[in-house]
Amino acid sequence: MSTMERPWPRLADDADRARYYEAAMRALQFVERRSPTGRRFGADADARWGAFRGNLTTADRMDLLLRDADAQWPSSFGARNVFALRAAAEDEAFGAEWLPMDPVDAEELWRRVIAEPPPSAVKDALVAAAATWELKLAPVETAPVGAAEKLIVAGPSAIATLIGLFATGSDLDWADQVIVVATPPAHRQLAALAGALLNATKPSALMTPDENVKVTAGRRLVLSADAAPEDAAWAKAHAVG
Repeated sequence: MSTMERPWPRLADDADRARYYEAAMRALQFVERRSPTGRRFGADADARWGAFRGNLTTADRMDLLLRDADAQWPSSFGARNVFALRAAAEDEAFGAEWLPMDPVDAEELWRRVIAEPPPSAVKDALVAAAATWELKLAPVETAPVGAAEKLIVAGPSAIATLIGLFATGSDLDWADQVIVVATPPAHRQLAALAGALLNATKPSALMTPDENVKVTAGRRLVLSADAAPEDAAWAKAHAVG
């Protein structure tokens, strides 16, 4: 399939936009539960928003929260990374071409997500984000990861499995050790969220096959059957063996 024929990356439609926001908000609830600040969710946050909001809507509130979180965990929450919006600057969460949610839809989404208990573990946050995109994650068998090892990964199940491994290894560094090859936005959002879920201060290395990025030799491949075909082919071609 040629670059022109591929459906991704492309600007989000309304359904994709809603999935992105829901997955991002669920992940944000998890990191806020892990290290509460009191400024994102809860009665105090609601009171501050009520005093500040003026003519702003819940859609604006979500964008402000995600911009703030994207700055704290670089490139973890912004739509720019999820939808590969290359016209946006690397430190910009959305970019000029991005359209926020419809205010009515945003209010409904906010109320629904806030009413549910936040994920209590990294695995739960990944499952919740994947389910938003109608993805069902499956465990992927892979060898333990060493602190000096470099990897290349493709497929949402492989991405989630590796994030789980890194969450249990205190001497591992996701941004330094892992390159994710992901084209569909659902796969890209799981990879992007790794930074926040692992409390990283550097953005994930996230790319698509058409970016022609050079990778260092000697990377071990971690691949799952649910990878997009072009992502799987590129990862296989650039991994060890």
